[in-house]
Amino acid sequence: MKHIVKNFVHRNGYHCESSSMRDLFEYYGFPMSEAMAFGLDGTMGFGYFDTAGQISFIPDSDIPFFLGGKQGTIEPNSLACRLLGITFRKQSFTSADKAWEESKRMLTQNIPLILKVDIAYMPYEGFDERLDEAHFGGHAITLAGYDEEKGLAFIGDTEFEGFQKVPIDILKTARSSTYGPKFLHPSNTQFSMTPRPDGKHPPLTGGVRLAIQRVVNNMLRPSMNYNGIQGLKGFANSILTWEDKLNKSITNSKGNEISLASLMFELTYGYIETWGTGGASFRKLYKSFLEELLTHPELKEGTRAWKINEFKILGECIPIIGESAKNWTLIAERLKNAADKYKDDCINHVDFGELHNIALQILSKEEDLFTRLSKIKN
Repeated sequence: MKHIVKNFVHRNGYHCESSSMRDLFEYYGFPMSEAMAFGLDGTMGFGYFDTAGQISFIPDSDIPFFLGGKQGTIEPNSLACRLLGITFRKQSFTSADKAWEESKRMLTQNIPLILKVDIAYMPYEGFDERLDEAHFGGHAITLAGYDEEKGLAFIGDTEFEGFQKVPIDILKTARSSTYGPKFLHPSNTQFSMTPRPDGKHPPLTGGVRLAIQRVVNNMLRPSMNYNGIQGLKGFANSILTWEDKLNKSITNSKGNEISLASLMFELTYGYIETWGTGGASFRKLYKSFLEELLTHPELKEGTRAWKINEFKILGECIPIIGESAKNWTLIAERLKNAADKYKDDCINHVDFGELHNIALQILSKEEDLFTRLSKIKN
């Protein structure tokens, strides 16, 4: 049996979750950019997790810290879905076979799905799945159809054009992977959308304000001190400890000794710049969202239309987040260039004082940015 969801299209993107959601939004009649899908979900933020602070991001790992530019992930209470009048359903299964049978059933009803998978198993990615460093079970993809006779599933994945053909057995393995900490296991999880039959949803004018305030709260009023502005302070201050903390060798999954500094410089570059962030720790995506709002016709219509001063705040904030994004990229590139050029001796070719100062500039810019955005509220 073969079935592909009719009229479901995958477009390239930057971040796996927001591009997957954008694809489903468009299928259900809500055309938008990935930046708009990302911004409406209100998940941007910041987190810095340091084992020195007894917060272990990856238990039993030599990795001493992790940083991320989001403070939320894809969940049934998705703000973007609520603002569009969409019910977002999450299903998880203990059995990969049961998960696949339910996926097939929904596809035959022309319901496209978002799946969580371990990215190391996806053959088109080109990873060596035997390397522990390649495994990440929080990757989101879309499932558009299947061909059981050929044993293939049709997958939409962020930066890849069109749908990729993946053997069903490999997809099952990727969905049930147990690599890494339990909270990153994909757990055969899938998501589906059901729009309200009457098409009703809150006006965008108020919805956008709510989405902005969600991010403001992520940054200025986080529930944990390793998130938001407090997390940024921790990140900036920790840079001055890296010279001592990273000055050692560790054994990788191949059994080879490697420089911890070289590994962490490469990882930090990925955390900030390349691994689904859209660049600059998601700041470029959020900047694009704010730029779209500045000219969005729906914000200028109706009884709850935005006021002139709200557009003025947006105009002031766009160059501020632009400066912050440049500094995020600068830190990432300094680390990557040192690792590429000096390999295991890279720790002796980075000015940690300079990186600390750049991080303090980010802290200052983002505190100003989100304080300004806090004035845009319902």
